[in-house]
Amino acid sequence: DFPMNSAIREVVNHGAPAKKIVDVLRQDRLYPHPEVLVTFIGNHDMKRFVTDAGGSTAKLKLGFSLLATIRGIPQLYSGDEIAMAGGEDPDNRRDFPGGFPGDQRNAFTPVGRTPDEQDVYAHVQGLLNLRREHPALRIGEQKHVAVTDDYYVFTRESNGERLMIVFYKGDTGKSVTVDLTDTTIADAKGFLPVNSAAEARLQGTQLQLQLVPQSVAIYRVK
Repeated sequence: DFPMNSAIREVVNHGAPAKKIVDVLRQDRLYPHPEVLVTFIGNHDMKRFVTDAGGSTAKLKLGFSLLATIRGIPQLYSGDEIAMAGGEDPDNRRDFPGGFPGDQRNAFTPVGRTPDEQDVYAHVQGLLNLRREHPALRIGEQKHVAVTDDYYVFTRESNGERLMIVFYKGDTGKSVTVDLTDTTIADAKGFLPVNSAAEARLQGTQLQLQLVPQSVAIYRVK
């Protein structure tokens, strides 16, 4: 899914509005099965994501969070999970640190990773565990709730499970109110944080959210 790859990079790394992601999703009608598109934030033919992000591991983690929660089958480019740097091909194909004769360290193990590498690795591992534990993240239909320049709220809904995901790319926290009227979760009775999301307060169909800088929050819809 190259259009989504471009959208994620432009939104997360280069300041494009979050609605650019929605613009790509609105073209899903062109595909017989958009849910099986292979989504990715990097591959062997383009600049490494963290390098494209100016070295920001926070943006890299944000990109991974979005990749793990939107529709599609996520693909990881080896080395991105430890924030490997690299410019255009062939600089983006550096050897992984470890597994080769003469390597001074082995990033296949926690003790062989730098603190930043371990931080990104643990973040990715946590996201993959969430996908394993919540079928809606793997097979749930994606539906829009709200989108602005800096945040995008959507759901992943499958039989027996509804999740709400809040993507926010801002650098500072803020409080927002989302109107759930005319959405598929207008009947919600409450929202339970699934990851380290802040509390979501619901009054009728008005949902108050505390947005944490550069984060993706996941809630179970009651």
